[in-house]
Amino acid sequence: MVQNRRRIALYLIVAVMITWRPFSQVALSSELDGTKTSQSNLNTYEVKIVKRSELDYASHAYYSALLKLALSKTDDPLKPTSLVETSGNLVQARVLRQLNQEGEIDVFWTVTSKLREQQAIVVRVPLLNGIMGYRALLIRSRDLGDFKKIRNAQELKRLVAGQGHDWPDIKILEHNGFTTLGTSNYDAIIELLRAGRIDYFPRALHEAVIEAESLNDPEIIIAPSVLLHYPSYVFFFVSKSKPELAKRIERGLNMARQDGSFAALFEEYINFKRIEKTLNLSERMVFKLDNSNISGETLDATTSSSPSLLFH
Repeated sequence: MVQNRRRIALYLIVAVMITWRPFSQVALSSELDGTKTSQSNLNTYEVKIVKRSELDYASHAYYSALLKLALSKTDDPLKPTSLVETSGNLVQARVLRQLNQEGEIDVFWTVTSKLREQQAIVVRVPLLNGIMGYRALLIRSRDLGDFKKIRNAQELKRLVAGQGHDWPDIKILEHNGFTTLGTSNYDAIIELLRAGRIDYFPRALHEAVIEAESLNDPEIIIAPSVLLHYPSYVFFFVSKSKPELAKRIERGLNMARQDGSFAALFEEYINFKRIEKTLNLSERMVFKLDNSNISGETLDATTSSSPSLLFH
């Protein structure tokens, strides 16, 4: 009887040891994984950026690749930089508030304006080599005949342009006497165009080409003979709490310009030669608009990046 009890006790001890061993291994493994994660975070410099969207038509890929390129030029090999996307898709005004006040985003890319340059640290290196200020018009195909008849800006002003309500462009158009209708997101503008609530949707050259192709809708085409032009540039904007990061980005972008890697990346994603051919740019009328919403500092910094240099 005593021997039986001893055997049972021995079996229980062995069973506990067998059960505890894998459990302890899991616990230890989990602890080690946590240490590795912690060490990984300590060994990288994280830069928080906006989340990509289904509607960005590869623009997020271009700007994030350009940001990564700029940061790689000044990277610390012992603490390499990694880009981390935040959760949620936000309108531009909300992103700039987060960038400046809430600290959830470190870097954002957007069209510049006087107000935006007050809200965050602006890195005055044009990310699109000046083409942002040239706008082609997305229109309904059934209105093609009407747009072919347009010969001056006054005739275009009788029609309604769609824009994002918090985009600098809507103020530029209104300042120049154009009729506009603003809404909160890109999808809504396209639907307004289809429904006839707006007559045209001005887009930067590269945006117009890729969006017309991506929409793949015979009802939405690019007006063939007209361009709008005003000084407009896309810059990186950096949180005011990270001035050293802004300096790194500016230094890295200038280094990339000098060594040719900026131009190579621009051509890979934007492919201006294809845009020029698709839009037949040399044959278009250009209506020049005033941009009172651009700062003197930006105009001075972008003199050598004049968009007019792109047209031969």
